[in-house]
Amino acid sequence: MSTVTLLNAFPPEPPASPLLAVDKLSLEYRTPGRVVRATHEVSFDVHAGDRFVLLGASGCGKSSLLKAVAGFLPPSDGEIRLDGRPISGPGPDRIVVFQEFDQLPPWKTVKDNVIFPLRATGTLGSKEAAERALHYLDKVGLAAF
Repeated sequence: MSTVTLLNAFPPEPPASPLLAVDKLSLEYRTPGRVVRATHEVSFDVHAGDRFVLLGASGCGKSSLLKAVAGFLPPSDGEIRLDGRPISGPGPDRIVVFQEFDQLPPWKTVKDNVIFPLRATGTLGSKEAAERALHYLDKVGLAAF
């Protein structure tokens, strides 16, 4: 009886690099009198196509972690990388909607509040930003506002 050994003609592909990598991230808020640690050595990877949920009790650091990923809160320790590049501050490659919905200027229309970040990136002119805002507002039924 003979033995046949099958060889894989195509070696397995190495795992893809994570889209978002959070490595041993610690976040702190400092006041003159004390330091409050919001997270301690949190690590996780998010790959393209993943669905990722941050779930936890009030005050456990979920919003702080999102603010750090957005670039609004610098890590006290650890690192956050997006597409392999360290996050060092806010950037036009990320969009974040925080829980505090009263942060939008109330004197602006919905359209103007959508146009603002499109113009802030410096990549769109006024006309293009208005057209894009109306396109997406129309898709969600808010173009009249």
